[in-house]
Amino acid sequence: TYLLLFTMLFPANAQFAKKTYIIQMDKSAMPKAFPNHLEWYSSKVKSALSTSPEADMDNEERIIYTYQNAFHGVAAKLTEGEAKKLEAEEGVVAIFPDTKYELHTTRSPIFLGLEPAKSTNMWSEKLASHDVIVGVLDTGIWPESESFKDVGMRPVPAHWKGACEIGTGFTKSHCNKKVVGARVFYHGYEAAIGRINEQKEYKSPRDQDGHGTHTAATVGGSPVHGANLLGYANGTARGMAPGARIAAYKVCWVGGCFSSDIVSAIDKAVADGVNVL
Repeated sequence: TYLLLFTMLFPANAQFAKKTYIIQMDKSAMPKAFPNHLEWYSSKVKSALSTSPEADMDNEERIIYTYQNAFHGVAAKLTEGEAKKLEAEEGVVAIFPDTKYELHTTRSPIFLGLEPAKSTNMWSEKLASHDVIVGVLDTGIWPESESFKDVGMRPVPAHWKGACEIGTGFTKSHCNKKVVGARVFYHGYEAAIGRINEQKEYKSPRDQDGHGTHTAATVGGSPVHGANLLGYANGTARGMAPGARIAAYKVCWVGGCFSSDIVSAIDKAVADGVNVL
């Protein structure tokens, strides 16, 4: 009897289960009746919500991100039925389910076509020392690393509009003329995985894993003289563009990296003024 009851109830409740979807909107299709795009996006999402009390009994905020620079639209928590209904609405270009990605490491200079040994490539000393701001989407940054010293660097370019967000183990003083900005993105992660355990990882730009710090140093680390491995291979460690600035966007956590967080970081990075991602 109990097994039969469970079998009957489960499909009914499953239709109200919510997942995060990225909704791409046609910005130019906004009716004149709306004062701004955010209100239009919100109206579209609300129009697709189920009226069933079971579907929204917690009265939670459905929209977790808005995108308005590199991408136009929102990330919202919807049931599968609500997503299908919204997809048919005028002005909605496409809807993508939030996707989890895992970290990977490869030989970056070769992958980017920047291997100095090749004669026909993009690499040059001008590129290596050019004053650009590189946005790094990864696990954050460990700012005390010698690779992020700003000795001798010029003032931060005037076009930079980014911020140094504070949090566990990270203050505004951890940014300088080398690490010009640091932000965190986790709403998509928490919607899928649950709240971040702050006893096990930093809910801040600080790098718990080391991957983001390594990546940032690879692309733009300042020269570190006397670098070695247990006394071997002594020399100078430097990034591919040692004169570049770093803006760290933490989008990857213990449980992975979610596309809704990644899109939000890209959108914010463009608004901040990064030159390269």
